[in-house]
Amino acid sequence: MRVFLIMALSSSLIACSGNYSFNTNVDKENFENYLPATEVEIVNDEQIDPLQAEYLGIVEGLSCQEKANQAPPQKVDARNSLREQAASIGANVVTIQQCYPIEEPAACIAMLSCFGKAYRIEK
Repeated sequence: MRVFLIMALSSSLIACSGNYSFNTNVDKENFENYLPATEVEIVNDEQIDPLQAEYLGIVEGLSCQEKANQAPPQKVDARNSLREQAASIGANVVTIQQCYPIEEPAACIAMLSCFGKAYRIEK
């Protein structure tokens, strides 16, 4: 009886094992860009010490609604896009200057843009 139970259990496990695939929305070619953006901190202008901060430039982040059945552009997505761009130029701190909707965007139904300043601060 015990042998039968072990064989039945083993065969059921073998039947369940298959070649399963895992799908994700993470783009494996841009994977390096996802994590560095999380290391870019958003701060206020008052928190930037000009003696310790290296100004790297202006960065922009966009959020686009491409199809009518998608969510409208979100400020959080535009800010995350801005952080990705800041990380790509070596920044670890950004200040958000302004976010506003883009009137009549070419490739989107609706678009939101955020601009900021990127800095490198040694910690």
